Amino acid sequence: MKQANRYAPPRADERGALLCAYRESERFIKELERERITSISRTTWWRLEKAGQVPKRKRVGGSTVWLLSDILAWMQK
Repeated sequence: MKQANRYAPPRADERGALLCAYRESERFIKELERERITSISRTTWWRLEKAGQVPKRKRVGGSTVWLLSDILAWMQK
């Protein structure tokens, strides 16, 4: 059985290059923006996250967020 690709966070230089290419700065994004950027539903994302195939969520002040650079790096793969 083939194992699914595991997500690996980008290096600092890769993060900078991605953010520069999209003319963005590093920031946290919430669920609605994550879903808009990736076009993946909350349930499907949760399944992919449990399998280790997408960036893991972070908890900040009671909110669920992701780093924008993690999402952009994942989309590039």
